[in-house]
Amino acid sequence: MDVLTHAFSVILLGGNLDIFRVCFGVVGTVLPDMDILMHRFSGGNPRLYIFSHGGITHSIAGAILIAIVAFSTICLLQLSGILPLPAEPTFRIFGLGMIVGGALLHITLDYLACPGIPLFFPLSDKKYSLGIFPGPSLFLTITSVVFLILLILGFAGAADIYLWGIVFLGIIIFSLIKKKGLVAGRFRGKETIPTFHPLHWIIVSEDDHECTVSRYSVTGGVYWESKYKKRDGVGEEEIEALADDPEMKRLRYSSYLVVFERSEGKIRAYDPLRISGLMFYPPDYREYVAELPES
Repeated sequence: MDVLTHAFSVILLGGNLDIFRVCFGVVGTVLPDMDILMHRFSGGNPRLYIFSHGGITHSIAGAILIAIVAFSTICLLQLSGILPLPAEPTFRIFGLGMIVGGALLHITLDYLACPGIPLFFPLSDKKYSLGIFPGPSLFLTITSVVFLILLILGFAGAADIYLWGIVFLGIIIFSLIKKKGLVAGRFRGKETIPTFHPLHWIIVSEDDHECTVSRYSVTGGVYWESKYKKRDGVGEEEIEALADDPEMKRLRYSSYLVVFERSEGKIRAYDPLRISGLMFYPPDYREYVAELPES
């Protein structure tokens, strides 16, 4: 989700708290997206794929750690006299709780969107998602931007955050009902991925040999379909030999699904959803061409 929506969500929940504590929460809820700054270091080294956007700082452990580091930095600035904040132990305890809570709220909201986040890293880099939004939600972003403009122009006040909250919760509830009731219920056992069009979805099903990718409209049904061989001319042993390849790990981490084909004496692994343009996020690391493993 976008930064504005994250920030407004903390302000909504902390509406009855003093401004300092709410500010701690706002700081906490924007901290996980600081991983955008890590791309310049991780982009050139596939072994650091977990330090890309939506990576380590979007895990439970990573969010708590970065919040504690940020809180410690704030305390040092306070002790040095740079930040004139209250020095009472109670204030610091609440401040720590708010900044950690804000970071955890951030990953809770990001859990709602595709392609998911590695909640339990470092135990596993598997991504988890409720899958009701296609990455950033256009409707939530527009709602937050409009509310910010109204605040700036003076047409809305701080108390109107509750009106924003009603729309915010309404969009989430509607998206959840649409996912669980209209789509997932019809395509049981298949992966259902939302798109930016609120009534259009991508449906992925697979068996031992191939994946079927379909486009589905809530009002018109399935209107497009394409099939991909999971292993087109590539053996299981060859795929297993690439399992520990950092480039392959990064590709799998970034992808919705991965298929393999033999191409010009090499193995090409790619994400058909992103290569075909059905999904644009994540934009990088959509395919990897590897030399054939030595027999």
